[in-house]
Parts: sequence; structure tokens; C-alpha cells
Amino acid sequence: MSQDVDVLVLLESEARLSLKEFRGADRLAIEVPEIGNRWPQVLTDGAMFVLVGCIDSVVMGYLIARKLDQLATIEQVFVTHDARNLGVGDALVSATLSWARDQNLTALDALALPGDRETKNLYERSGLVARLITVTKKLG
Repeated sequence: MSQDVDVLVLLESEARLSLKEFRGADRLAIEVPEIGNRWPQVLTDGAMFVLVGCIDSVVMGYLIARKLDQLATIEQVFVTHDARNLGVGDALVSATLSWARDQNLTALDALALPGDRETKNLYERSGLVARLITVTKKLG
């Protein structure tokens, strides 16, 4: 398990760096804090659903969904640059949809930042569509 945790820490760090170019990344960092060294707890938390996507036994991406009552929310999904367009992200979202149905959930939400077209396209290919857009103006 420690090897899995090490890989997840590294991938999450890469994912967080890639989000900095998008509007709203600072707010997302507050609402969905970095897991970092808390991965062992997250992997055993019954409210969390964690998947890794592999190619030839090499972890190339991950997805985390949080279950709350009858709703789950994909809080993080990330696929390494080299594995994009190979179906890893699609497989992760598809497996999460199956899990949500098996859990008899009423809905699956997912988070994406404005301008993050790749993530939005990933979700839309799986039938997840925008239902709420939050706009903001900083006052200070």
C-alpha cells in the first residue's frame, strides 16, 4: 500500500500544479484541500471512492469521489499527460458511474474549473452535464 500512496501523492501534486493555470484554482484548493500525507486515511474512509487507472500495471491516473447521503461528487480526476487520449479518464469516470448506480445514489456530480476544457469534455462524454455555474467577484 505504501507504493500506492507514494504514487498518489506524486500524481496529486502534479494535478494540483496543472490546475493553477485555471480561474478558480485558489478557491478549489480551499474547498477540496490537497490530501498529501493523508492518503492512507482517505483510502480507508468509507465515504470516499478512490480509483486508479493503469496501463501495463503503471498508475497513470486517479479519481476521487466523495459520497454524502444519496449524492456523490467527483472531487478530483487526473490522468498524466502521456496517458491522455488513451481512455484512462473515460474508464475512471465510467467505473465511478457504475459504482454510483451500485450504491443506489440519486446523482453523481463532478467538479471542473472554468476553462478546463479537457475535464469538462471528459465528463460530457460520460453524460455528466453542467447544472450549476457559480460566478463570483472578489471584494478585497
